[in-house]
Amino acid sequence: MRRAVLIAAVLAAVAIACRTTQPPGTENQMPIDQVGPEPVQSVPAEPPGPAGPITAPVDAGVSG
Repeated sequence: MRRAVLIAAVLAAVAIACRTTQPPGTENQMPIDQVGPEPVQSVPAEPPGPAGPITAPVDAGVSG
């Protein structure tokens, strides 16, 4: 008898836990924006960053 009550309680808990959280009718709605092709992104021909090594003076906060 206890086993039957336990099985019924587990089945009831599983049925409640497996319910969806979305309101009814949401699976039939259309998206807000129409999906289209992505815009083309252009890449510059020159490499990023400085053309040569940086020759700035070193300032590590050390006074001489």
